[in-house]
Formats: sequence, structure tokens, C-alpha cells
Amino acid sequence: METKKSIQVSFVILLIMMILALIYGLTGFIKPELLVKRSFQLYTEQSFANYQAESPRLANYILVLERMSAGLGLVVALGGLIVLLTSFKKALKWAWFYILVCAILGWGNTLLANAAFNNPLLITVNIIGLVLLVIGLIIPAKDFLGTK
Repeated sequence: METKKSIQVSFVILLIMMILALIYGLTGFIKPELLVKRSFQLYTEQSFANYQAESPRLANYILVLERMSAGLGLVVALGGLIVLLTSFKKALKWAWFYILVCAILGWGNTLLANAAFNNPLLITVNIIGLVLLVIGLIIPAKDFLGTK
């Protein structure tokens, strides 16, 4: 059975979204200080390097929490990618909902956190992820959800 054009276009958009999520998650998992430095300074008006020197154990705790959070984001992104690659092109309704729920939870969670930290760069990344999600799921919605 040939995949409909709307699902093919959506697949590419959602694949880009998943790649963005994987890059974001890998960055936080491998090098959490890259994400923490800027947010910490915007939120506390204090340099994270100075904070590490003053309170190394607490600074390390923050990095561990960032790494754990990014690891959970990676799991969500990998789960979404697996569903996208295996079931989405088959127009299975549950795959559409799975990607919807996982992506909203993933991008929404990090958007709220970065809004609290007032980090415009990461807010922008999260908004891009959400926009790709909305476009990627609206295009084939009729194919997945039907017209009933």
C-alpha cells in the first residue's frame, strides 16, 4: 500500500522535529553545563562558573538534574522516533496520538522551564519544536482521524 502524500510530507516535518529534540536532549545529556550556564545566569544574575567555585556540590547537583532531565527527554524523543519510523507511515491512529502526547509533554515541559528561566534561545528552540509538531500533525489529521 502506497503512503499518502500528506503523510509523507508530515513524516519529513516530524522527522526534523525529532532530530531537533534528539540534538537538544543529547546536548543536555552529554554537556549539561552548556544548557545550565545561560539559564542559570539569566535566572540568578550570577555566573554559573562563580557558583561552581563557591558551591561545587550544589552546582554539581544542578548538572546532575539537568542531565537526568535531558535523559528523560532523549527517551521521549527516541520513543517518538521509533513510532514515527515504524507505525506513522502506516497511518495507525494510535501513532498520531502517541506523537502528539509525547511531543507536547516533551516540548511543553522544557518550554515552561525555559520561560521560567527567561532563556530566549531555548524558548525559541522549544517553540520551533512545537510549531513543527502542530504542522506535522495537522497536515495528515484527516488521514489518521477520518472525517466522521
